[in-house]
Amino acid sequence: MSELPPDPEKEHLPHETPAETPKSTTTLPTSVLAMGFIAVTLVGVLIASAIRSRPAVPDTKDEKDDPALRDARARIQMLQESVNTERQKLGLSPMYGQTAKSADEVAARITEDAATLVALAKSVPDLIAKKDAEMDKLNQDYTESLKLQGILRDQLAKSEEKLGRALIDGSEASTLRTQLDAANKRVISLGDEVRRLKEGPGELQARLNTVIADRDSLKARLAELESRLSQASLFAGTESQLFKEAVELFRSLRELENKPDSEISAAYSQYGAKMGANVLDRIEFPTGSSDIPPEIHTKIAGFAAEAPDNALLIVIGYASETGNVDSNRTLSSERATAVAKVLDEAKKPGQRVQAAYLGQTDRFGSKFPERNQISEVWQIVPKTNN
Repeated sequence: MSELPPDPEKEHLPHETPAETPKSTTTLPTSVLAMGFIAVTLVGVLIASAIRSRPAVPDTKDEKDDPALRDARARIQMLQESVNTERQKLGLSPMYGQTAKSADEVAARITEDAATLVALAKSVPDLIAKKDAEMDKLNQDYTESLKLQGILRDQLAKSEEKLGRALIDGSEASTLRTQLDAANKRVISLGDEVRRLKEGPGELQARLNTVIADRDSLKARLAELESRLSQASLFAGTESQLFKEAVELFRSLRELENKPDSEISAAYSQYGAKMGANVLDRIEFPTGSSDIPPEIHTKIAGFAAEAPDNALLIVIGYASETGNVDSNRTLSSERATAVAKVLDEAKKPGQRVQAAYLGQTDRFGSKFPERNQISEVWQIVPKTNN
C-alpha cells in the first residue's frame, strides 16, 4: 500500500434541491370583471329606459318593418346575454330571463351584486397569501426531508462499514484461537509420543527424530499463531473494541479533524486534566510504509519503561491525504499496530497496550503531506477513586 497522488477527481453532479415555487404577481380579475359588469348593465338599463320613454307615434308601419326598432331590440338582447354570461362566470344567477323587471329593480340588483363582487375581490389577496404560506411550508418540509434522508444514508453507510470490519476482525481472531488450540493439543500429543519412544528400543530412533522435527515445527507454528493472535488483540478495529478508558480520547481526536491549529493545540493541552491523557511522541513513517526503523525500537520501548505501572499506552495511526482513501485507512492501522507491537513486548505487567487508527488527515501539516505519515503514542493514567 502506498500514499500515491490521487487520481483526478471525477465530476460529481450536485444533489438536486427542490426549487422554490415562484410566486407570480397576483392581479384582481374579479374586481375588473365587476366594474365591467356594472358598466355593461348600466348601458343596457339606459338604452332600455330610453326606448321606453320614447313618445308613442302612430303605427305607420308594422314593427317588424321598423329597422331602428329591430336594431335597438337586437342590441338590448345582446347586452342582456352579455350581462347574463358575465354573471354566470362570477357564480351569480342570470338577471334577464322570461320575466321583465323595471329599471329600478335592475339597478338595485346591480348595486347588490356589485357589493358582493367587491367583497369577494377584497378576500382574494388573503386567500392567495394563505395558499402561498401553505406552499412555502410544504417546500420547507420537503427540503428538510431531503436533508434528513441524506444524513440517514450517510449514517447507514458508516454503520455497514463498521459492521463489516467488526465481522472480519472477529472472524480472524476466532480462527486464530481455533488453530492455536489445535496446535497446543498436537504439541502435547507429540510430547507424550516422544517420551514413549525414548523408552523403546534403538530401532525406533529414526521415527523419534521425525517426531521431534515435527514437534519443533509445530512449536514454531504455535509461536507464529500466538504472535498473530496477540497482534489481532492489540488492534481495535471499532470503537466498541477500545479500552473503556480510551474511548473518550479516541472520540475527541476524531472530532478535531478539519479544525484550525489553534483549536487542536488548545484541545491537546486540556486532555491531561480532563482525561489523564498525554501524548508522549509522534513516530514518523516513510511514504507508503508501516516499517519502523531499527534505531526507533529502543525509543518506543522506553515509553513503556517510563510510564506508570497501571498506564494505558494507546497508539493512534494516521496517513496523509495523498493516494487511495481505503489504502490509507489500512496503512494507518498497520502503522499503529507496528508501534503497539513494540510497546506490547516492552510493557510492564500492569500496563495495557492498544492500537487504533483515524485514517488519512492533514491536521499535522496541510502543506506538507509527509508530516501526517505518523503514529501518535498516548499515555492514559486511569483516575483512582479515593
